[in-house]
Amino acid sequence: MNLTRREFAFGGAAAACSLFGGRLFAAPVGWKHGGTPKLVFGVLSDTHLLSRPLAGSPHKGWSDKYLAAALEYFKVQNVDAVVHCGDFAHRGRVREMEFHADQWNRVFPGNRAPDGHEVVKLFVSGNHEFRRDCAGRRLTDEGMDVNWLRIWGEKYEPVWHKEVRGHHFFGRHWGADEKVLVEQVKALWEEARSENENMDAKPFFLLSHNLLRPETCTALNQYRNAVGFFGHWHHSAANWREIYFVKGSSFPCIQVPTCHPLGDLKLAHGKSLFKVPISGTESAGKARQGFVVRVYDDMMVIERREFGEGGSLGADWVMPLGKHDPHPFSKDELKKVIGEPQFRKGAKLEVRWDRKGTKTAKGTKGTLSDSNIASATSDPVVPSLRLKIPLADGNPDSRVYAYEVEVAGDDASKKLLKAVYAAGCNMGIGHEPNKGVTTLEIPKSELPPGKTLTIAVRPLTSLGTSGKPIVAEFKV
Repeated sequence: MNLTRREFAFGGAAAACSLFGGRLFAAPVGWKHGGTPKLVFGVLSDTHLLSRPLAGSPHKGWSDKYLAAALEYFKVQNVDAVVHCGDFAHRGRVREMEFHADQWNRVFPGNRAPDGHEVVKLFVSGNHEFRRDCAGRRLTDEGMDVNWLRIWGEKYEPVWHKEVRGHHFFGRHWGADEKVLVEQVKALWEEARSENENMDAKPFFLLSHNLLRPETCTALNQYRNAVGFFGHWHHSAANWREIYFVKGSSFPCIQVPTCHPLGDLKLAHGKSLFKVPISGTESAGKARQGFVVRVYDDMMVIERREFGEGGSLGADWVMPLGKHDPHPFSKDELKKVIGEPQFRKGAKLEVRWDRKGTKTAKGTKGTLSDSNIASATSDPVVPSLRLKIPLADGNPDSRVYAYEVEVAGDDASKKLLKAVYAAGCNMGIGHEPNKGVTTLEIPKSELPPGKTLTIAVRPLTSLGTSGKPIVAEFKV
């Protein structure tokens, strides 16, 4: 697939516009194109398969079932290609890379889909492929180029270019000079221009394990329809704020979440996202994440998927192709159209002292001034207050990421404000633990003074947009 001759088939409605000119999510939230996509590809990163136990670790070596689940899903989606943004092998062992090839050859024998079309490998290496702090046969012992050719059946080129169904992909292996990537993009662009081809008509893709340096992004800014994918950071795709990076670039650089079973996906968020830090941590559970990307004449759609237990991570990301202002990949623009998470009608907040057998107070959706507030009394000796927050899934076009909790006492000016991750926000919809109920315990010492507490809980997206609260009054 490495081409010496570039042939393009640009045309259609998008031919007069560039990708970057389009307003992000201009289409209704959750909207999907009704036609047939021009290109479909799966995206994975950081599978970190381990062939031997780590010394002193409870992990006894990992199977490749999550990778297999992802590839099987891609097969069902009839993908044209699969992207892997690196860190295949956790300890840089040959067998760890061979695990991937074993599953690839089982799911796509001969690099073919069930209908016979070729499924193109769009793979780049990561830093873990080059690890040497282990026993056993390592990928670097004979040379990465030797093992890559033997395992994957293709030449290991530090920077490569492939074309899939008229769309162009540039891959940069770990440690490769980013200037070479810029030069290859420039050469392709100039050749197309000399042949009167319009490179602005379709998105093209840049693949790297780590985020490209700011100077590289600056050099690529002139190519307005570039889209970057990178891995390495393990941020969860549930977090809209951390998955998009436009730092130093005028094109999107999209972070690919991890599909490996070590530790938790990172739910990092900016300090200014919520009014207060989020309490505790949200376990990744069995979350193993990735994307399916569908490209049409007039838009690109990204499906966020969980492969451990299955399910979507929320509404698809719709990127219309066309000339619009303001900035199409601005988070401020994204906030306007991702929708507000809402509790279901009649949802109730359960509040009690953390002591078996105490009565509960339940309230219904409303505002702090609602007359529809229930109350109950209980023993104030228990040192903490426990809240059970029902899953805010009343709006299918906007998934809840966290909850903001406000507690007011007799003096309304003295309030406690907390935030907590929504239980299972890393998991696919319908696979949240305990039906998505989120528990928050607040020590008595933190509660505002008063004989009656008014507690309001608002559902939030990862960008901080919020829905209507549910409210409960609790007498202490």
